Amino acid sequence: GVEAGGLGIETGKHASAMALGQVGVLHGMKTYLLQDEIGNIQLAHSISAGLDYPGVGPEHAYLRDSGRAKYVSVTDKECMDALMELCRMEGIIPAIESAHALAHVFKMAQGEYKGKTIIMCLSGRGDKDVNTVQKYLNGEETNK
Repeated sequence: GVEAGGLGIETGKHASAMALGQVGVLHGMKTYLLQDEIGNIQLAHSISAGLDYPGVGPEHAYLRDSGRAKYVSVTDKECMDALMELCRMEGIIPAIESAHALAHVFKMAQGEYKGKTIIMCLSGRGDKDVNTVQKYLNGEETNK
């Protein structure tokens, strides 16, 4: 799976609960959460409104803990670079959420999967995100 790395894990402005979260309870579910040392939920950041959340579903927590899935994070910049590349190459405007996965697929295609077929599901529609893309390209704040 791919998490929203926001402005970078090291900045603290991200939504990478699988990478840096601790087990806690939010909205009645036990999962990995971005929280401080006494359990206060921390703010999350992602260019994608759909990924700007301080936790993950308990199914993802289970898959990670059981070793059945691995999770990586992708920064806002990597995500938007992938989104723009797909627009240029295929004329497809992906949802920003899906562009996070696309960015990781691009990395995979340059690494151990070079020359191999990789299948990815593009869910959602990017037309809902055109204002965010425009703000990003203009250098404006995108998640106010």
